[in-house]
Amino acid sequence: MSTFRHVLGLWLVPDFSAVERGEIPPPHVNYDALDTRDVAETLSKFNDCGEDVAISVPNDAVDQVTVQFRLTGRAAGSPQCDDFALELLNMAERTAYLDTRGCWAELHALPNRRQAPPPVLLLFVVSGDFDGVMVWSQQLRMRLGIRAADMLKQIAGDVADADYQGHLPSELAMYFGRIFGIPYRRECLVTGLASSPVPY
Repeated sequence: MSTFRHVLGLWLVPDFSAVERGEIPPPHVNYDALDTRDVAETLSKFNDCGEDVAISVPNDAVDQVTVQFRLTGRAAGSPQCDDFALELLNMAERTAYLDTRGCWAELHALPNRRQAPPPVLLLFVVSGDFDGVMVWSQQLRMRLGIRAADMLKQIAGDVADADYQGHLPSELAMYFGRIFGIPYRRECLVTGLASSPVPY
C-alpha cells in the first residue's frame, strides 16, 4: 500500500507583551539550530493515539511578517500559506529530510532564516496509511480542544467559527516558548493544507 501524506499547519500565537513593554528585546529564531527531530517527537508523543504514522518537521516555519504582508497585499500568496504546504508535500514525496530553505526562500517576506521572527505557523507532514493519518489528524484536533473535530457537531451542522479554535496544553506552549525564545499564548488552530491523492 502506498504511503499517504498530509500536511498540517499548527497556527500559534506568540506573546509579544513583554517585548511591547520593553522588558525583553524582540526575539529571533535561528532555524539552523532548530532540532526538527525533537519537534517531531514532541508532537508524536503529545498525540500518541496508537496509529502507525510518522511525523516529519521541516527546518523552517512561517512567521507573522509573511502572513501580515499577504493579508495586506504587500506580498503575493494566500495568507493560509498553502503554497508553503504544497512545496513541503512535494519535498516529502521525494526525501525524508525536509530541507525547505531553498523552495521556501521566495515565499518568505523575510528570507534570512538565521534571524527570523518566531513562527506563527508550524507546518509538518503526517505519513502512513490513509486511515491512520486521518485518525491521527482528527485526534490531534480533539486533544487540542477543537470542538469542530467532534463528528456529532459536524453531522448536526452545529459548528461555529469559535469551534475551530483550540488551546495548547501548558506543557506544549512552554515547549514552543523554549525552542522559539518567546512565550506562546494558549490559543491555536489546526488546518489541513495539502495532501497526497486520496486512495480509492
